[in-house]
Amino acid sequence: MALNINLFVLAQFYDTLLGEYIQAPGTRGLSLDKLSLRDFNYEMISYDEISQKKKLRFDEVDLLAAADYSCEDVYMTHKLYEKQVKNKTTQIWLLHDIEIPLLWVLKDMEITWVKIDRNKLKWIWLLLAQELENLQKSIFDEVWEEFNINSPKQVGVILFEKLALPKGKKTKTGYSVSAEVLWELSHQFPIAQKIVDFRHYSKLQSTYIDWLLEIADDNDIIHTSYNSAVTTTGRLSSTSPNLQNIPSSAWIAGEIRDWFVSRFEWWKIMASDYSQVEVRLLAIMSGDENLLEAFKQNKDIHHTTAEFLFPNQTLTSDHRKIAKAVNFWVIYGISAFGLSKMIDINMKDAKTYIDTFYNSYPKVKEFFDQQISFCEQNGYVQTLYGRRRYMPGINDKNAIIKNAARREAMNMPIQWTSADIIKLSMVQIHTYLKQEKLKSQLIMQVHDELVFDVYPGEEKVLWEKVTHLMENILKDTPIELKTDTVFWETWREAK
Repeated sequence: MALNINLFVLAQFYDTLLGEYIQAPGTRGLSLDKLSLRDFNYEMISYDEISQKKKLRFDEVDLLAAADYSCEDVYMTHKLYEKQVKNKTTQIWLLHDIEIPLLWVLKDMEITWVKIDRNKLKWIWLLLAQELENLQKSIFDEVWEEFNINSPKQVGVILFEKLALPKGKKTKTGYSVSAEVLWELSHQFPIAQKIVDFRHYSKLQSTYIDWLLEIADDNDIIHTSYNSAVTTTGRLSSTSPNLQNIPSSAWIAGEIRDWFVSRFEWWKIMASDYSQVEVRLLAIMSGDENLLEAFKQNKDIHHTTAEFLFPNQTLTSDHRKIAKAVNFWVIYGISAFGLSKMIDINMKDAKTYIDTFYNSYPKVKEFFDQQISFCEQNGYVQTLYGRRRYMPGINDKNAIIKNAARREAMNMPIQWTSADIIKLSMVQIHTYLKQEKLKSQLIMQVHDELVFDVYPGEEKVLWEKVTHLMENILKDTPIELKTDTVFWETWREAK
């Protein structure tokens, strides 16, 4: 039944951008202008040209010029479609069973989206304003001088000339005060940590709170825009606002999620989050017995890895944190140097942890080696669903380019399979909500999490069906995927 629905959808409309994205997901710049030049050697009329570099609104543009511009868009889109039909792009399963049906889901999410509690948001703004004032006073008191904390040049002078802090590399424009430099300094010098905090809270206030208060409509509803063909990871992205970057940490940053509330009076938000999905996929795709057995016995996989990393020791929360970092970052092909920087340990320990991980889960190393070898021979790797990612740098003579491609070849099949899984879940859940005529709505997708606005009385059936659909997307695998689902009054509390 689902296949017939999707074929009907495909017959109604088609998306040439998604067609190009399926074929070349790592390609930067899939705009119609660039594709027209690349595929047909035809330079299209630019918007800057007809709008006098955006001095004119489109309704102010000369009618004939506007007509030429618009008709050219239609004509070139059709030529691109004809090319994709000829190349059989239109027949790719990923396109007509995931990406195009997903457009309906995203359309409804963008129209519906989420309600905010404006009063809570204003309260958080006041908290941030007070904290920024306190931080600024503390910084000025410490250096006995006032300066622009948002100016990298002035911060560099204060830290590396007046205070003579170490690691002061001078560039053409002044000292580097990047996030990495300040993070390293913050371990020893409190003022560096205060500047990091000041930057962080300033960004929260301007990027999220000020802006979100401005874009919310009269009903306190915010509408995002989802992008299906932008990321090089296969995942969705969103803009205005960018949901993927909304903080989930503690204190003020975490409070921002507290203003996502239900539009239904007296009811709740439901958050359903895939649990350790990439590590579970690593177990499934590598077939490693130790990883699979840990999940079959419902063990805490980070605790299990900690037992391998720290044998004959009484495990602490710090041991588990290190094991969690190793579990996650090994999937991304991290080096000993990278891991040492990531969790602030020496390189010798980092190398020992990575080697121990591979010794403890031997088929993982075999799996990664197979992916790299396959990519070197064929030029691409692929997901469980057949989505391909081409790696032109896999056989490059430049070691930096080659090693970067090798790391991506290790990670892509897992990360992109995870992206396909959440997309399939969204399509199936959306279809279920429509078929059963439920009033609850899917309102957000963030990383491995789906967020719902739940209508009173539908919580039980929604929880049961969403859990079932999300956990059974993959068929005939040795272990199932797992989700964590929580109801509460706000998004933050449902985490």
